[in-house]
Amino acid sequence: MLLAIERREYLRITLTGKIDIRSKGVTEPLTGLAVNISKGGAAFYSENPFEIKDELLLHIFFKDDSVEKFEEIAGKVRWIKPVGKIFAIGVQFKQISRVTHPLIYSYIEVNDSVPI
Repeated sequence: MLLAIERREYLRITLTGKIDIRSKGVTEPLTGLAVNISKGGAAFYSENPFEIKDELLLHIFFKDDSVEKFEEIAGKVRWIKPVGKIFAIGVQFKQISRVTHPLIYSYIEVNDSVPI
Protein backbone atom coordinates (compact mmCIF):
# COMPACT_ATOMS: atom_id res chain seq x y z
CA MET A 1 0.00 0.00 0.00
CA LEU A 2 1.40 3.38 -0.99
CA LEU A 3 0.94 6.28 1.37
CA ALA A 4 0.60 9.82 0.08
CA ILE A 5 3.48 12.05 1.13
CA GLU A 6 2.58 15.61 2.08
CA ARG A 7 5.00 17.90 0.25
CA ARG A 8 3.72 21.15 1.68
CA GLU A 9 5.95 22.91 4.16
CA TYR A 10 3.08 24.72 5.91
CA LEU A 11 -0.26 23.62 7.31
CA ARG A 12 -3.22 24.59 5.11
CA ILE A 13 -6.11 26.40 6.78
CA THR A 14 -9.61 26.58 5.30
CA LEU A 15 -10.42 30.04 3.99
CA THR A 16 -13.65 30.68 2.12
CA GLY A 17 -14.36 34.08 0.72
CA LYS A 18 -13.67 36.51 -2.05
CA ILE A 19 -10.27 36.95 -3.58
CA ASP A 20 -9.39 39.50 -6.27
CA ILE A 21 -6.75 38.44 -8.76
CA ARG A 22 -4.61 40.71 -10.89
CA SER A 23 -2.28 39.48 -13.58
CA LYS A 24 -0.04 41.25 -16.05
CA GLY A 25 -1.92 42.79 -18.94
CA VAL A 26 -5.31 42.73 -17.19
CA THR A 27 -6.69 46.11 -16.14
CA GLU A 28 -9.68 44.95 -14.09
CA PRO A 29 -9.21 42.45 -11.26
CA LEU A 30 -10.74 39.02 -11.70
CA THR A 31 -12.74 37.58 -8.83
CA GLY A 32 -12.15 34.14 -7.38
CA LEU A 33 -13.20 32.11 -4.37
CA ALA A 34 -10.55 31.29 -1.79
CA VAL A 35 -10.33 27.66 -0.67
CA ASN A 36 -7.39 27.52 1.71
CA ILE A 37 -4.32 29.44 2.82
CA SER A 38 -0.99 28.79 4.51
CA LYS A 39 2.18 30.76 5.18
CA GLY A 40 3.44 29.38 1.87
CA GLY A 41 0.54 30.09 -0.44
CA ALA A 42 -3.17 29.86 -1.21
CA ALA A 43 -5.60 27.90 -3.33
CA PHE A 44 -8.66 29.37 -4.99
CA TYR A 45 -11.26 28.74 -7.68
CA SER A 46 -11.44 30.96 -10.75
CA GLU A 47 -13.39 31.01 -13.98
CA ASN A 48 -10.22 32.22 -15.66
CA PRO A 49 -7.35 29.87 -16.38
CA PHE A 50 -3.80 31.00 -15.72
CA GLU A 51 -0.50 29.48 -16.76
CA ILE A 52 2.00 27.77 -14.48
CA LYS A 53 4.55 30.40 -13.36
CA ASP A 54 2.17 33.32 -14.02
CA GLU A 55 2.82 36.05 -11.49
CA LEU A 56 -0.34 37.23 -9.75
CA LEU A 57 -1.22 39.92 -7.24
CA LEU A 58 -3.90 38.65 -4.86
CA HIS A 59 -6.22 40.71 -2.68
CA ILE A 60 -7.35 38.28 0.01
CA PHE A 61 -10.42 39.39 1.95
CA PHE A 62 -11.06 38.70 5.63
CA LYS A 63 -14.15 39.50 7.73
CA ASP A 64 -13.50 40.87 11.20
CA ASP A 65 -16.47 41.91 13.34
CA SER A 66 -18.58 42.41 10.19
CA VAL A 67 -15.89 44.68 8.69
CA GLU A 68 -14.25 43.46 5.50
CA LYS A 69 -10.48 43.92 5.32
CA PHE A 70 -8.05 42.73 2.70
CA GLU A 71 -4.36 42.13 2.34
CA GLU A 72 -2.42 42.22 -0.92
CA ILE A 73 0.25 39.63 -1.65
CA ALA A 74 2.24 38.61 -4.72
CA GLY A 75 2.61 35.01 -5.79
CA LYS A 76 3.35 32.60 -8.60
CA VAL A 77 0.98 29.97 -10.02
CA ARG A 78 2.27 26.50 -9.11
CA TRP A 79 -0.60 24.26 -10.20
CA ILE A 80 -3.92 24.35 -12.04
CA LYS A 81 -6.67 21.71 -12.08
CA PRO A 82 -9.88 21.94 -14.11
CA VAL A 83 -12.98 21.43 -11.97
CA GLY A 84 -15.99 21.32 -14.25
CA LYS A 85 -16.17 24.72 -15.97
CA ILE A 86 -13.84 26.46 -13.49
CA PHE A 87 -10.25 26.00 -12.34
CA ALA A 88 -8.65 25.23 -8.98
CA ILE A 89 -5.39 27.19 -8.78
CA GLY A 90 -2.52 26.99 -6.32
CA VAL A 91 -0.31 30.04 -5.79
CA GLN A 92 2.97 30.14 -3.91
CA PHE A 93 3.55 33.45 -2.10
CA LYS A 94 6.72 35.33 -3.04
CA GLN A 95 7.47 37.01 0.27
CA ILE A 96 5.47 36.89 3.45
CA SER A 97 6.19 37.83 7.03
CA ARG A 98 4.29 38.74 10.15
CA VAL A 99 5.34 42.38 9.62
CA THR A 100 4.38 42.69 5.95
CA HIS A 101 1.20 40.56 6.07
CA PRO A 102 -0.29 40.75 9.59
CA LEU A 103 -3.85 39.82 8.51
CA ILE A 104 -2.73 36.59 6.83
CA TYR A 105 -0.52 35.62 9.76
CA SER A 106 -3.22 36.43 12.30
CA TYR A 107 -5.85 34.41 10.41
CA ILE A 108 -3.55 31.39 10.17
CA GLU A 109 -2.53 31.52 13.82
CA VAL A 110 -6.11 31.89 15.09
CA ASN A 111 -7.28 28.97 12.93
CA ASP A 112 -4.25 26.65 12.94
CA SER A 113 -5.89 24.10 15.21
CA VAL A 114 -8.49 23.39 12.52
CA PRO A 115 -6.58 22.00 9.50
CA ILE A 116 -8.46 21.00 6.38
